[in-house]
Amino acid sequence: MAITWSPQPGPQTALLTCPIEDILYGGARGGGKTDGFLGKWLMRSEVYGGKCKGLFVRRSMPELDEVIGRSQEIFTPLGALWKAQKSTWVMPNGAILRLRSLERDADAGKYQGHSYTDVYIDEGGNFPNPDPIDKLNATLRNPHGIPSSFNVSANPGGPGHEWIKKRYIDPAPLGMQPLSLNESDDSSTTRRIYIPSRLQDNRLLIDGDPGYMDRLKKSGPPWLVQAWLMGDWNATPEGGLIKAQWFKRYNVLPSEFLRVIQSWDTAYKPEQVNDPSVCTTWGETRHGWYLLDVFRERMEYPALKRAAASLYEAWRPQGVLIEDKGSGQSLIQELRQGVGVGQTKVRIPVIPIDTKGINKVDRLIAVSSLFEAGMVYLPEVSPWSLDYEIEMTIFPLAPHDDQVDSTSQFLKWAHENSASFDHAASGRKRVGMAAMDDGQSIQSNKGYGSVRGSNDFRGY
Repeated sequence: MAITWSPQPGPQTALLTCPIEDILYGGARGGGKTDGFLGKWLMRSEVYGGKCKGLFVRRSMPELDEVIGRSQEIFTPLGALWKAQKSTWVMPNGAILRLRSLERDADAGKYQGHSYTDVYIDEGGNFPNPDPIDKLNATLRNPHGIPSSFNVSANPGGPGHEWIKKRYIDPAPLGMQPLSLNESDDSSTTRRIYIPSRLQDNRLLIDGDPGYMDRLKKSGPPWLVQAWLMGDWNATPEGGLIKAQWFKRYNVLPSEFLRVIQSWDTAYKPEQVNDPSVCTTWGETRHGWYLLDVFRERMEYPALKRAAASLYEAWRPQGVLIEDKGSGQSLIQELRQGVGVGQTKVRIPVIPIDTKGINKVDRLIAVSSLFEAGMVYLPEVSPWSLDYEIEMTIFPLAPHDDQVDSTSQFLKWAHENSASFDHAASGRKRVGMAAMDDGQSIQSNKGYGSVRGSNDFRGY
């Protein structure tokens, strides 16, 4: 049989030879995590034969594209059959490996009737909580005496940083130390272990792409480089200011909203050319706010204006929030004068926002209680939700903060200009309109038009 893959010395070899069932592998960028998992499956399928049945999971389908491509390079020369419609590999000896995405946490329940010898959760840090991963762990069972193998890979940061660090890293920060799953029973045969793997351990990548390390060092602030390059789980906060478990999820939208509002964080100045502009679109109900859409793209001013007009046409919001400063000032003026929407020229209901010099961190802190109270709803599945959650949960240490700014801008404005809300805890209703700092009502309308009868369009 041809040799298409072999483990590198160090962590990859330790991954393939470790007898412990529950393994966290990796902890840094470029550590050879995906290759290690595919190689481990190949080895185990050859050792245990056709009775071997594996499940390889990533959070979303786009993330699987890379895995499918790499698996074809390794498995196809060996005579393995790729069934694209079922996203399944059938090895020459009959062993099977299913490649699946798990975009909804609840979808893990669909696997409860399955039986596997191997489970591989690649990039486990993209899962905000361990519940779906634990459900997949329960599918490890077989009547053939094959030792079960449960494997998770992860980098520091991301929505799942907190639970992964607590479960695998904190008990043995340096790794390579078997841990009993039952702390009160040292004789337990079921154990877990953390096998660290860093870029320095992946000689194939370093030798094949000598510039990768330098690019990684330029990919973000020092804390992020420290986390990704060294696998330092203490370089990022546990959940940041906003914790992933605070988000509520929705599969089906409410039948109607009190109003729909868009919130822009713009960036088009020459010195900001590498920063994306973001528009978040929100629907308000009596129970909270639903994030409907996130538009995020790097663009200069002409494209920004066209995007604002296009998104307004798509959602027809009652208000469009734009910070009245720097790059947002020109956009405010032009949208108020009117832009082409479809076949007509429309004056968009712009609401200028004055942040009053409050910094980004304090703005998010001011609305963090709304997340903690379960009043912010995200979709179970969307093409943008993963990037959104990662930025929100590691801020203020994220390399970008445009989605954070758009979100805090909206929630601050909406909370101070809201209808009455229903609170499940007390069964009572509370009016969300916040009083002004000086206790006086607002007389001036800083925006264009009104939203459901309210004339209060102030910002921070």
